[in-house]
Amino acid sequence: MLQRLTVIALLSALAGTQAAAQDAIGAVSRIQGEASATRGGTTRALGLNASVFLNEAVSTGDAARLEVRFADNTRLTLGEKAKLTLDTYVFNPAAGRGTIKFAMVGAFRFLSGRVAKLASSDVSVTTPVATVGIRGTEFWGGPIDDQALGVFLIQGAVSVSNAAGTQILSQPGQGTNVATPGAAPGPVTFWPADKVNRAIATVTFR
Repeated sequence: MLQRLTVIALLSALAGTQAAAQDAIGAVSRIQGEASATRGGTTRALGLNASVFLNEAVSTGDAARLEVRFADNTRLTLGEKAKLTLDTYVFNPAAGRGTIKFAMVGAFRFLSGRVAKLASSDVSVTTPVATVGIRGTEFWGGPIDDQALGVFLIQGAVSVSNAAGTQILSQPGQGTNVATPGAAPGPVTFWPADKVNRAIATVTFR
């Protein structure tokens, strides 16, 4: 009887480990300072190479930076006091389809990977004031200059939209701002060098 219980316990533990491994969608590829992940009411500290999982909320502390590399080579860098919620992640190159939907609070830098290059892809980052639609893109987003959100395009193209309107960034160097919650994305302009530097500094590692 004891042997049967031991075998059952080992099989249950193995099944749980396999399920967790299958649920992992990426890993911490770079870290500065403190960061944690919360799922199902359990919080754990994150270190280099730690796995991240679907439906997990990843947070950074004061002066922290965190880069997550996902299974398709998408990279997302978080600035300090940022929060990332991993809502949807599907990468199926055999079927030519993929979906990435993240929710972000705080400053971040996004570099799309193979999902954005699939024939059928749906990639977006949702912030408290607007959603950024992505295809084959690198961009920065976050609060800046007392604006609720700024989005700056490094390469590719993105749409910045909410219920009040939409702006398209299609040339490197372009940016738009959402002044306050509920406001439409503002005019598309080429950001001056000092503003770009201040934006990128929020996600730059020491």
